[in-house]
This record gives sequence, C-alpha cells and structure tokens, in this order.
Amino acid sequence: MYRADEPQPEFESSQQTDSPQQNDRAGPLARGALETHAMANIRVPAQLYSGRHGHEFPALDPEVAHEIAARFNEDTRFFPALLGIKVVELRSGYARLAVENRTQLMQPAGVMHGGASFGLADTAVAAALATLYEAGTLLLTIEMKINYLEPIPAGLVTAEAFVLRASKRSAYAEVDVWANGQLAARATTTYMIRPSGPST
Repeated sequence: MYRADEPQPEFESSQQTDSPQQNDRAGPLARGALETHAMANIRVPAQLYSGRHGHEFPALDPEVAHEIAARFNEDTRFFPALLGIKVVELRSGYARLAVENRTQLMQPAGVMHGGASFGLADTAVAAALATLYEAGTLLLTIEMKINYLEPIPAGLVTAEAFVLRASKRSAYAEVDVWANGQLAARATTTYMIRPSGPST
C-alpha cells in the first residue's frame, strides 16, 4: 500500500559524548541546544510516518473490495472511464488508482493536464470513501485543493487517497499523486455525505 522505495526517517539515539561537567560549563544556551538535539533523536513510531498520513487502513473483505472496484473498473459510462482510470487497491478508508498518461490527457507542453490529475485525485477519494459507506450513498465533493509539485510525463500515474475523517454528514481525505517515482501532486478534499434513499 505504501511506497517501499521511499526513504523513511530514521532517528538514531544521540551520539553526544560530552560529560555532564562539560555540559554544565557550556552555559544555559548551549545546554538548551544539547537538550533540543537529544529530543530530535527520539525514535518515531512507524505508524506516524507521513506515507501513512498518521493512520492505519485495515484490509477489506476480498468480495467487498472486488464489488467496489467493479463499480469503477467495469462501468464505462462515466468520467473516470473516459480518462482510463482504474482501481488498483482498496483498503478500509484507502484507495490506490492508476491511469496511463497519454497524449489525450496532456497539455501542449507534453505533460499531464492539471484537470486530468485533479480528476484522478478526486476519483481516488471517491473510491476510498466507497469502502466506508454503503452502496448508493451520495459522495459529493464540496471542496478540493491541489498542489502541483512536479510535471507529470507520459507513463503510469498513481493516486493514493487516505480518508482521515468520516462521519454521517462529511468526510475529509488527502491524496498523493505519484509519477516517475516522485510525488507529483498532493490534494486535500472535503466531501458531503448523503445517505441512500428514495429520490424526492
């Protein structure tokens, strides 16, 4: 689920060898710097690494995951199919989607159009939310912001969506868009949740 090739922060114990007497002679400002240095070397638990956005995302029942993926991958009537987006992995509150960046999704400079990567990120959130709400629930984007960090060349582009808060009425998620081994964009989204029911 997470990028194994990304370096993870490793905080080793401090190698400070100064004796307490040397530290006392250093004065209060230097002692404070040494204390700050020691605090910076505290080992951080793996689940707090930013690649997991501070959360755990349990596995889904395989049948449930397949049914949700089929809604996106096999129903070709809607916008995600037009872009060629496919669901690759689903966990509870997490989705990884992929699309091949090709000429039709590019702008004249030869990189992915911002609207295409925006659509990929938004669709990834919809898929992640689909793992948390029953089929038929309306999942409506009410706010989305994206930062484009790197140009996206031709080739495979993936988006990982992480739902960080979900309630009966709203949900908040973050999305990482990866291309060419780099984090190419990051988005934040807020969704309105409306339960399924008869139309009025």
